[in-house]
Amino acid sequence: MQPLVQLTNTTVTRGSIRLAGPISWQLMRDEHVALIGSNGAGKTTLLKLLRGEVLPDMGGERIYDFGSGPQHTVLGLRQRIGLVSADMQDFYFLHATRSLGRSIVLAGFFDTPLLYEETTPEQEKAADETIALLGIEDLAASELGTLSTGQVRKLLIARGLAPGPDVLPLDECLEGLDRTSRSEVLDLLEKAAKCSTLVYAAHRMGDVPKCITKTVIMENGQIRSEGDRDDALAVLQDIAPDVAACDMPTVLPPTNFDYLLRMEKVSVVAGGVRFLHGVNWEILPGENWAILGDNGAGKSSLIRLITSEISPYADDDDGVGTILRLGGMTMDKARPLIGVVSPAYQSSYARELGWEVTALETVLSGYRGSVGMLDEPTSEELLGAQEWLERIGLADLADRPLRRMSYGQQRRIFLARAMAPGPQLLLLDEPLSGLDTPARNQMLDLLQKLAEAGVPLVLVTHHVEDRIPAITHVMLMDKGHQVFCGTREEFEISQVMG
Repeated sequence: MQPLVQLTNTTVTRGSIRLAGPISWQLMRDEHVALIGSNGAGKTTLLKLLRGEVLPDMGGERIYDFGSGPQHTVLGLRQRIGLVSADMQDFYFLHATRSLGRSIVLAGFFDTPLLYEETTPEQEKAADETIALLGIEDLAASELGTLSTGQVRKLLIARGLAPGPDVLPLDECLEGLDRTSRSEVLDLLEKAAKCSTLVYAAHRMGDVPKCITKTVIMENGQIRSEGDRDDALAVLQDIAPDVAACDMPTVLPPTNFDYLLRMEKVSVVAGGVRFLHGVNWEILPGENWAILGDNGAGKSSLIRLITSEISPYADDDDGVGTILRLGGMTMDKARPLIGVVSPAYQSSYARELGWEVTALETVLSGYRGSVGMLDEPTSEELLGAQEWLERIGLADLADRPLRRMSYGQQRRIFLARAMAPGPQLLLLDEPLSGLDTPARNQMLDLLQKLAEAGVPLVLVTHHVEDRIPAITHVMLMDKGHQVFCGTREEFEISQVMG
């Protein structure tokens, strides 16, 4: 059988850095493959190489053959190679909240994020058949802004499948999903496997659909080994976590506020959909909170309320409620004193700056609250940024562009960016999303040390097990409602009692 894609001694180099290779590998039709490896192992680069988004270096060979004879370029084949990734939906949440799900599926025929062209009757039929196959007709008729992360991910799978691709690359497509959504998306991928050859990149074997039996273990841009699912598990167990030992300030000065946050009967309604229902919440100095809940529970909406990205709004007699920050400080004064770390903000640097900004420039931008540096830093700011790079163990990468760092290294850089100005409150919206096991351990270790140094933090996560020891209080959200709000001890008792 002729391979769909064949790579022979292929490498990818940018500047003086080799991102992948040399790689010699074949992708056979209906032989679904999982690419397993840590952040920076080369999985995403290999997927981009398959899609034709990056060119191989001179000397290597990349051959496609989808049934019409071999060719060395992806020209004319892009529609036959789809894509689903967690990063794709950042664009939709920021710029396309009013778009209907069906239009996003149709955009897949043109390999564009939004639908800019007229569709043919054949394309409309294919899109509707894919939507029906996946059982997501209700999502196709909804605006994206009303959908959860898991629901949008299902639409992206339909978008990738609708054109009928021979190959469907999937880049960490379970990242950011709660347990229920992960199970539902895995079920959709089993259906997708009957329509296309899947190439699935993931950090963990537990994220891999059952239809995938062949695995490729990647490390340092190369294929370390190939085998079945059991072989991959054996290899992954041999990879020990590398936890960085980073020094934090011994103790940060205590805050001078009576309270850090107060929400009273706060509701949020948008597009006729209620995202939050009468939330009451108070954060006092010395408290560290974990906000738990599934996709669509309202966790990120709470963070966006604190940062004033969205405002309270209600359509009933209870009113919009009130939000007070840092002892009643105005938002203009409070904003520089609230640090934020999130995958969405990290992605904004990719969209707006193409990752060309350096690690040091990224940390310095925290003093301005800007995406990138807009003016020259002061000597004090420069010293502070360098100190935080040292504290997170990345001082030797100060002048390296973000595009030449692993995803885990980038996340630590954005933690340093949030901390450099000396925040009085640190908001962490899914800070472990997209990280492999070593990077997760590094981030959890850093957050614990920050809390021990006196940094008040709010940790948003799907996973109960992500609570660091420093967490003192827990809020559990479900569909915009507070299910629980109290001390960690009370929460753990409530979990035991059922």
